[in-house]
Amino acid sequence: MKRKKLLALVLALGVGFGFVGCSQPAQESETQVAAESEKAEEEIASKVEEHAHGEYEWIGEFELEKGKYMLHFGASEDETMDIGFIKLGDNITDLDHHASHLMVTDKDMIEQDSTFDAKPDFAYTLEMNEDHGHIYFTIEEAGLYAIVTEHFPQESNMQIFDSNRVEMLPTAEHEAHGHSH
Repeated sequence: MKRKKLLALVLALGVGFGFVGCSQPAQESETQVAAESEKAEEEIASKVEEHAHGEYEWIGEFELEKGKYMLHFGASEDETMDIGFIKLGDNITDLDHHASHLMVTDKDMIEQDSTFDAKPDFAYTLEMNEDHGHIYFTIEEAGLYAIVTEHFPQESNMQIFDSNRVEMLPTAEHEAHGHSH
């Protein structure tokens, strides 16, 4: 959306520059406007590329207490799955955008049957198993967390259980916009 607005602004400015240069021959003025417009488009494209966004399919919001949790997976065709944790609060104004940035960060590899500390605003790559698996995580600070996953939970029958083996269900769910495999 921002890119379209910027492009419209650049084109409007380009046309405006064309009117200002009316004292020049028409062909030269149009050529100059076209060159300026092309240069502006290249600059916009360059800035968009510099501002990387990662892909994800799903976000689930969970009220998590301090403690240990288990990610349970069924069979998975994927060898790995990226997952991120965002502690929600007033600092998060655009969850989708925040999640897309999180998913391009460097990630620690987490092996099956291991435990990791789920840090807020940090992403991990989970080792998946073609049969089923378990990975444990701990939460150090209680609160509302968005758990961002590369794939929909149903693709690997992902479930989250608390330390009493009670399944945790999300209080809200979001699908990513524009995700593609």
